[in-house]
Amino acid sequence: MLVVALVTAAGCGGGGSEAPERTQGPHGGRWLADGDFAAELAIHEGDPPEYRAWIFAGGEPRDPAGVELEATLHRLGGRVERIAFAPRGDHLVGDPAVQEPHSFDVEVVAREGGREHRFRFASYEGRVQLGPEQVVAGGIRIALAGPAVVHEHVVLSGRIAANGDALAHIMPRFPGVVRSVHKGLGDPVAAGDVLAVVESNESLHPYELRARLAGTVIAKDLSPGEFVASDRELFVVADLTTVWVDLDVYRPDFARLRVGQRVRIDAGDGTAPVETTISYLSPIGSPSTQTLLARAVLANPDRTWRPGLFVTAEVETAAEEALVAVAAGAIQRLGPREVVFLTEGEAFEAQPITAGRRDAERVEVLEGVAPGQRYVAEGSFIVKAELGKSGASHDH
Repeated sequence: MLVVALVTAAGCGGGGSEAPERTQGPHGGRWLADGDFAAELAIHEGDPPEYRAWIFAGGEPRDPAGVELEATLHRLGGRVERIAFAPRGDHLVGDPAVQEPHSFDVEVVAREGGREHRFRFASYEGRVQLGPEQVVAGGIRIALAGPAVVHEHVVLSGRIAANGDALAHIMPRFPGVVRSVHKGLGDPVAAGDVLAVVESNESLHPYELRARLAGTVIAKDLSPGEFVASDRELFVVADLTTVWVDLDVYRPDFARLRVGQRVRIDAGDGTAPVETTISYLSPIGSPSTQTLLARAVLANPDRTWRPGLFVTAEVETAAEEALVAVAAGAIQRLGPREVVFLTEGEAFEAQPITAGRRDAERVEVLEGVAPGQRYVAEGSFIVKAELGKSGASHDH
């Protein structure tokens, strides 16, 4: 929570006399005096916070039961709240609770013995003034809070693999001796290209090993003059114009994924991420890692995605409209709370919020900001810095 920065009070009684300079009451609250009548007003930081008032006559405490007290709070943006007080022991307690931030212009009316006493004062918390020049210089952009689509994501780690549906495993038809090798590791091949020639151990006639698809030789296990058995894999040819992205999904995220969801793949080398969709979810988990395999197929016409390299993936698991959302850059943290800076005129004020769903661009606001309120969408860190300079914000 944020501390209230109290500003000088002014009051007038039934006769319209000016109240004396503000002083602090015996309970640490604001002292409001009109002639012999005085009220001490303070916010008690309970759960929830509440206004409390103590009544004095001639400087001495008096029974609050004979006093009718009410306060009107004028918040930034024109919102008005009315607080009615009722006796509780030696003091009065306001209802309803005082919501954060405790920042408002206050009007207090007290009635006792046929007299009416009125007081006005400012009680600001987490508020600073910034002129137009400061706003422009700081790159501060103002926007209106309102509905927006928030995309929920799961971030996964994975690796690039050759497309298993576009692999050719080349094995000899007959055992024999390798007479010649025509393609090496990394060589491009066309469908039908001769990869090697083997002399059959049975017929002593040579026969050719040919590529069954166009691609790249990604594995080779033979040399001229070497004997090879018929169950030995001599070449692997891969069509790398598409690759697999194999992603590790941990148990808490199993239920959030499904085939067809959009996924953004980031190589982590500064190049722009690319989008594809999940094409496969394994029905069997890995006993060693306790993860599930999710797979996407990625176009790779320039061969920039190389099998074996690690990637990061962001899977969109939901896209729903939030009733109130703000830009992700609007969120700042003051103490334990996340805040958004609301603004009116040259006033900027930290408003604590309860955030819901969020993505890279938007944050849903469950409590704290209403549709149509003006807020700092960009440059909120500048306002936070100014707030720190002014000393207008600290913990209760």
